[in-house]
Amino acid sequence: MTDYTYQSVLAPYIQGLLDEKRALGYTYDDEARFLKRFDQYWTENNGGDPKITMESLERWLRQRPTEGKRSQSHRIAVVRQLALYMAGLGIACYIPKDRIRYPKPMVHVLTRPEITEVFGCIDGYMPEKPNPATVRMANGYRFLYRLILTTGLRNAEAASLKVSDVDWKTGTAVIYNSKGRKDRIIYFSEDIAGMGKSYLSYLRSALGYEPYWLFPGVDPGAHVSSGTVTGRFREFWLQTSFAQTCEKNPTVHALRHTFVIFRINGWMKQGLDLNVLMPYLSKFLGHRSPNETFYYYHQVLEAFHVIRDKDTVANSVIPEARVR
Repeated sequence: MTDYTYQSVLAPYIQGLLDEKRALGYTYDDEARFLKRFDQYWTENNGGDPKITMESLERWLRQRPTEGKRSQSHRIAVVRQLALYMAGLGIACYIPKDRIRYPKPMVHVLTRPEITEVFGCIDGYMPEKPNPATVRMANGYRFLYRLILTTGLRNAEAASLKVSDVDWKTGTAVIYNSKGRKDRIIYFSEDIAGMGKSYLSYLRSALGYEPYWLFPGVDPGAHVSSGTVTGRFREFWLQTSFAQTCEKNPTVHALRHTFVIFRINGWMKQGLDLNVLMPYLSKFLGHRSPNETFYYYHQVLEAFHVIRDKDTVANSVIPEARVR
């Protein structure tokens, strides 16, 4: 858990929101970081006025020159939660809109050669200036990225796993308060479970006590941040031979997309009924519906060779797609 000192006139409400969310089981670490920036914004632009109005938020709501619409949307969503919290206390507030429309990016599904090479970079990683914390985290990356690839976990879900969330005997983990405020159980294979148990044994030895987080950060009292997981993956990818010729370099989220494609391709090659299996995969991924899972699949060209052979609906749904 990340703690900041808030200093604006809104500080009591910001801390109250964080306390409430964390009492409900949300880590709210990224949100705390956004609220720290909002706290600074409020001091600089609104001084001692505690009233949240459309005018007082005007500069915060603007898209910044170096910012994408997704980041802008996240900033606004966090402040919206603060305004809703204050409104619940009986304080009249302007509630900003909760959604900004932005195009969803094309996804990159890693090929097997790409997977082999990027994991070779991950496994061979050693910090330039090693110390006990960074060496420990380097060992964690080897298991963390494999866990995402083989289970389709979201970055933040994997990074914030507690040791107590995982049952190595049954090969399961409970994902609490995932996207959409839902809990779910994921399953992993015997070889991943074996790798996980070996990693946990190493982690206990490295720390000298039973860890709380499965992937602790530099400070073992907090889990590794999703930003660190994203940044490291980018570094590993840029070390591969594919990075120079790739039109759009993949993010760590590409591992989740790759899991979905490999899973559905496997089922289709076996001749299994996707209408039966997709609802289960959707629940496994924490999606709202099977349609959201199909979005993953039909958005990537790498899957079309299987769709062409097995999916009689594809040509009418995406007639412009051609596979050479």
